[in-house]
Amino acid sequence: MKKILNNKLLKKIFSIEIAIVAVLIGILIYVKTFVFPLKHFDIIKEEAAKNNIDPYLVLAVIKTESGFNKNVTSPKQAKGLMQIMDSTAEDINQELSLNIDGDNIYDENVNISLGCKYLSSLIKKYNGNYYLAIIAYNAGMGNVDNWIRDGIVSTDLNDSVNNNIPYKETKRYLKKVINYYKIYRKLY
Repeated sequence: MKKILNNKLLKKIFSIEIAIVAVLIGILIYVKTFVFPLKHFDIIKEEAAKNNIDPYLVLAVIKTESGFNKNVTSPKQAKGLMQIMDSTAEDINQELSLNIDGDNIYDENVNISLGCKYLSSLIKKYNGNYYLAIIAYNAGMGNVDNWIRDGIVSTDLNDSVNNNIPYKETKRYLKKVINYYKIYRKLY
């Protein structure tokens, strides 16, 4: 009798374990599909490779900038997935020679191409320092250059040293992008 009870208990425990694993797999699939999607990943991989940047960093920037809404315009008139300003698009486009007008900046191919080129140029400008490039993507190169010149931020800026960034929005932006980047790298 005791052996039968033990077998029934083991079967019940095993059933509970299977249910828990199924729920965890469901949560992981939900997180990967909806919370941290790979939308436009073919374009992102191609443009990231052209510009020698990590595609997961591009995904993190897009998630932070637009939440993958390609039709969004910010209050400052930044457009599309990677939130490109018209003036930035014109500057970047001198190297790319895309056919840009005010509306096709929203096109994911054009927007990701411009955004990857711009992000790559920032990474190069700041000697490979992703952290400085990310804050420049948000606050502008002029601000970051001034902060470096004035000793407010260091060229050694890293994940643990971002408290001196003068703009709260930029400080939050850096934290979000870095956190999303780490999550994307772990998930995929």
